[in-house]
Amino acid sequence: MFNPANQAHFSLDIEGADPDFKVLAFTGHEALNQPFRFDIELVSERSRLDLESLLHKPAFLAFTPDGRGVHGQVFGTAVGEIGNRLTHYHLTLVPRLAYLALRHNQRIFQHLSVPQIIGQVLEDHGILADAYHFRLGPKAPPPRDYCTQYDESDLHFISRLCEEEGLHFHFEHQPDGHLLVFGEDASAFPKLGRPVAYVANTGQVADEPVIKRFGLRMEARTLRVTRRDYFFEKPRLLMEAAHTPLDDLPQPDLEDYDYPGRFTDRDRGRRLARQAQERHRRDYRLADGDSDEPRLVSGHLLNLSDHPKPEWNDLWLITALHHEGKQPQVLEEFASLDSAIDTLRNTATQALGLSASQSDSDFKQGYRNRFQAIPWDVPARPDLNHPKPRILGSQTAVVTGPKGEEIHCDRHGRIKVQFHWDREGQADEHTSCWLRVASSWAGNAYGAIAIPRIGMEVLVTFLEGDPDQPLVTGCLYHGVHQPPYELPANKTRTLLKTDSSPGGGGYNELRIEDRKGQEQIYIHAQRDWDENIEHDQKIRVGNQRHDRVEGSVYSEFLGEQHHTLHKDRKTELKLDDHLTVGNEQHIRIGSNRLVEAGQEIHLKAGQKLVIEAGMELTLQAGGSFIKLDPGGITVSGPLAKLNAGGAPGKGSGLKALGPWLPASAALAMAGNRLNTAQPSALAKRLQEAAELEEEEEEEELEATETGITLRIGLFFDGTGNNLGNSALTAQCQRDDRELYDAQSFDSLVEHCKRYGFKDMSPEGLFETAPDNSYGNAASNVAFLYDLYTDNTADQMPADSQRGAIKVYLEGIGTESGSRDNLYSQATGQGSSGVTARVQQSPSAIAEQVTLFLSKNPAVSVIRLEFDIFGFSRGAASARHFANEVLKPEGGVLAQVLGPARLGLPADFDWARDVQINFIGLFDTVAAINAPLKGDFSVNDYNPGVNLYLPAGCARKVLHITARDEKRWQFALNRVFPGHEELALPGVHSNIGGGYRPQQTERLLLTKPEVAVVTPRRPLEHSRAWQQALREADRLMGRGLPGSGELSPIAWRAAQPKHERGMVPSERWMVAVAMDRTVYGDLSKVALRAMHEAALKHEVPLEPIDDSDSRFTLPEDLAPIADKLLAYARGASSHLTSEEERHLLGRYIHTSAHWVPTAGLLLNKPANQRLAYNQRPQEGYPE
Repeated sequence: MFNPANQAHFSLDIEGADPDFKVLAFTGHEALNQPFRFDIELVSERSRLDLESLLHKPAFLAFTPDGRGVHGQVFGTAVGEIGNRLTHYHLTLVPRLAYLALRHNQRIFQHLSVPQIIGQVLEDHGILADAYHFRLGPKAPPPRDYCTQYDESDLHFISRLCEEEGLHFHFEHQPDGHLLVFGEDASAFPKLGRPVAYVANTGQVADEPVIKRFGLRMEARTLRVTRRDYFFEKPRLLMEAAHTPLDDLPQPDLEDYDYPGRFTDRDRGRRLARQAQERHRRDYRLADGDSDEPRLVSGHLLNLSDHPKPEWNDLWLITALHHEGKQPQVLEEFASLDSAIDTLRNTATQALGLSASQSDSDFKQGYRNRFQAIPWDVPARPDLNHPKPRILGSQTAVVTGPKGEEIHCDRHGRIKVQFHWDREGQADEHTSCWLRVASSWAGNAYGAIAIPRIGMEVLVTFLEGDPDQPLVTGCLYHGVHQPPYELPANKTRTLLKTDSSPGGGGYNELRIEDRKGQEQIYIHAQRDWDENIEHDQKIRVGNQRHDRVEGSVYSEFLGEQHHTLHKDRKTELKLDDHLTVGNEQHIRIGSNRLVEAGQEIHLKAGQKLVIEAGMELTLQAGGSFIKLDPGGITVSGPLAKLNAGGAPGKGSGLKALGPWLPASAALAMAGNRLNTAQPSALAKRLQEAAELEEEEEEEELEATETGITLRIGLFFDGTGNNLGNSALTAQCQRDDRELYDAQSFDSLVEHCKRYGFKDMSPEGLFETAPDNSYGNAASNVAFLYDLYTDNTADQMPADSQRGAIKVYLEGIGTESGSRDNLYSQATGQGSSGVTARVQQSPSAIAEQVTLFLSKNPAVSVIRLEFDIFGFSRGAASARHFANEVLKPEGGVLAQVLGPARLGLPADFDWARDVQINFIGLFDTVAAINAPLKGDFSVNDYNPGVNLYLPAGCARKVLHITARDEKRWQFALNRVFPGHEELALPGVHSNIGGGYRPQQTERLLLTKPEVAVVTPRRPLEHSRAWQQALREADRLMGRGLPGSGELSPIAWRAAQPKHERGMVPSERWMVAVAMDRTVYGDLSKVALRAMHEAALKHEVPLEPIDDSDSRFTLPEDLAPIADKLLAYARGASSHLTSEEERHLLGRYIHTSAHWVPTAGLLLNKPANQRLAYNQRPQEGYPE
């Protein structure tokens, strides 16, 4: 290839420069997972080149005349010996990736996968998407909630992420550029092309480049890997994962065990354990060789041929490569050749472990290389050469949160912070991950908690020194946030003082003063103070006690009350004194009792009144008196009358008021405010008259209001669900063929075929239904619509106070009687998309209100109440519609519902006269894509759709979600934590409905894997087949396939081209397949749960008729449904493992699988379902 010898074949082209360089010699080293480096020795007749202008320019070093070589950028330049005519230069060529080693950073990435993080870092350096590529399979690395680059270079960071995820990278070269390629398996590696022959090095020159030496060594490696971790949300779950390869050869049991494994679910742990084991055994078999083939490139598959060991004539992945080239024919001054290339020999000697004797050969001219390689089917997991930085010690940070809030935490009391080194954080609720806060005590519903508030400086430590696992251990004062009392003047005080939130201006405080002679415990409650003592309370006051209550005091003693005063009691009542004694009152006075009333003292006894005195009793009034003493009875007055008529004097009578009972202190919930004090029975009787008068006034006021409350039911159906289209084909889904005569049945068959039903079974069932709204059964939203009261055709009685109408909005991407809109179904946008249905709702409501008023022209509607239901994307429409209702003027509804419109009065006020009663949602999946922006992903970015339902938006919000949904494309949009969210067994349409009564599932349950079959290794012994067997056993243990069939299957794949001398082999694809019948009755459980909750909150629904076949539960499902409905009502009801198996085997559909639809894996499984919380969009109320 390099003959004739006097011609130069190596060349260097530098973009935008023409320095007239001739390549004298070069050495280069490249390997998987690291930037390459080529040191090039050049000569030029120009001795005064501007070398600095060549820095960073793209350049291509060609090894052959046909353009094979290496592309990179000029990283370094140097000038060497200056001869009579030629000057020696030295250039270093590296990829653009190498520059990342020169930038160090500290930054935070959130909710991004490793490929997304790497892409962002690369593009920061100007390496755009056309210069790098990810060749990843369907099990790409999952998004990381939180990922920190801390005190490491960008290259170190990218390399570390690849190592943690088991990703490898290599370079592919063209004369005009190089491509950085990331991958996770052998499919990312291209082949070099034609096979390269092995020809033993005999000293003779071959006609074509060949492999001159090829050897293989094997070395002991770790056999199995175990990883363990801890996840605080599941503290009792043993978070452990292990992986042991399938290998029949006896080997020592060598284990790699490590904690923490850095995973929070077992599937992730198993993946990491498998990758670690593959990393250990990557170079268990390691080949190395010498060649003069310039086509060899690391990260490419070498097809070896003509080796005397036939089993070696196979594909080998080149993992490392050292290049060396010399062409002294470019020199006209040969004397300087040896000194020119001496500087290159040190690099050649050290690369790949070459010894001095190996490098100092007779190689004087041409090209040669030495390489390392592994078998092509061995996963090329990178070594852990870039350890994760550790933060040893603590840092401080500032607590952050949303604008307008003072305290921001989640249900675990975790907070968010901004680190001082974080240049990109905006000091808001997105600055960091949630950080757990250490407490002095933490038990099950008991302990101590103090949530650091926004703006506080906190002390942060890191679990295991991991920057991705920060933990708050305390708070610190600083120059702005000063202690509550001046120090050191008050250094003897220990205290806890809070600040009222939001807004401040008040505080609670517990203060302990230890200054000698001034010891004090001080307590301040800004508002209420509750005490709850389950047994005794004993208080001793050594000196004085002062009580001042500025309102009322309410006391109740359920037992006796004993008071002993050793000195005087002085009591003053500025108003009345009321005392009621239930039985007797005894008063003993040691000396005198002196009572004075300014006007009257009235004593009255029911039967007798005895006044007894030891010596004297006197009654005196108006100058007259009667005195009884030992001397007799003395009567003195102007006139004494006995039986002379007249009448006794009358007293004012008793008007004692009863006490109010005290409020109870909060029980088991310390911190709740006191309830309002309640009147006793006596006090209630005294209030009844006044209350009766108030009720009469309210009745008079109500009588003046004339009109009705109109209840409006909105029903937003899901993607691909359409009540009208399902009704057109309902007969095609029946299983009662025996009810039809031959002519009627043939007519039905023809009708169904027009809509896409085909492949009739012997039982008369269509096994294939169209994948559109005509092939789906009615959804639960459609059933609730049917059960909702409709008064549009009724003439309301004159005394009616309520009426009801209902509006059905067709499912996303559907139209009754027409073809489905595939764009809207795929993206959630367009003329039948999520927001379009909301925009269409006002006219649909106006139509139904007009019908109602045409039957009731004299009715005035004074109030509107909404019940809103939705499924899937229709649930997203329902939530967006609810936010329109919550707008002060009614949003899009203002165009039809407003003052003096559609029967509403002129003084109709939207904020006062409109309310949402009930919102019922089935498994919200918004999944809004923006294809024009290149967004086809499933994420929480749903442009234009407001999914947030604020607290208090309705009397009741119920969201029923699918516990078993695992499709990557079906991310769940959760509701505000204050609303009820109920997870029931089943996948998406097991909750919202739409599955046919019964259907056949013929699916691949696992990702097809490649198995290479050779005469010595049959299919059943392959790793892929053994793995499929294990997975089939696991699935059958869970209850699949019910009464169907489940087993591994295999089919021939595209076969590689076999070259002469290769071991005969075949490529097969292996997966677990299932064939079963599954039934659509499970959605009736979610329907009943929603129906019960709606009735409880006065939604006008008809009762469910159990005799109606649409709602009837099969006998085997009924007891399971009873448990699930009890659970929905709040009972602690759980299914047995056998009941779970029965559901999965017969009723829970397999929505996530590996069968392509129209060439796309639309139903690809995820390890766990993605779920997103929602925040309000701009312009909508919180």
